[in-house]
Amino acid sequence: MAIQDGFQDQGQGQDQSTARLIKGLVEDATTLFRQEALLARQEIVEGMAASAKAGSLLAVAGVLALYGLGFALTAVAWAIGGPVWLGFAIVAAGVLLAAGLLGLVGQRRLARSKVTPDRARTELRETATELRKEIRWARPRRQPPVKSS
Repeated sequence: MAIQDGFQDQGQGQDQSTARLIKGLVEDATTLFRQEALLARQEIVEGMAASAKAGSLLAVAGVLALYGLGFALTAVAWAIGGPVWLGFAIVAAGVLLAAGLLGLVGQRRLARSKVTPDRARTELRETATELRKEIRWARPRRQPPVKSS
């Protein structure tokens, strides 16, 4: 009986240490998932900032294109009356050229900007894999009681 009682006490101590181990794993997993969520949020914010910069370049290009169109229309109107149109035509061409260049640069930056949290997704997958391994390792293994002779 003493051996069996000793085995039961040892088993209860092992169950308690296993419970503490699993509790620690759950706490660590919670902390890791929170950190992964913060990383994903940071990546999205960074991606949105890059998209906002590219969008602002496109907006400036649009405004300049409108001014260029205004100058072009003014040049056409004055061209009918005499050589004064040449100055307006040169200004309009310069503004439209600048708008085109800004539009191309903005379009390329917008195409390169990413809003998906790739690093966070990779980290989350790795964390989940590690947790699965640790939980498999931490599972208590039932052993038959030792028979006394």
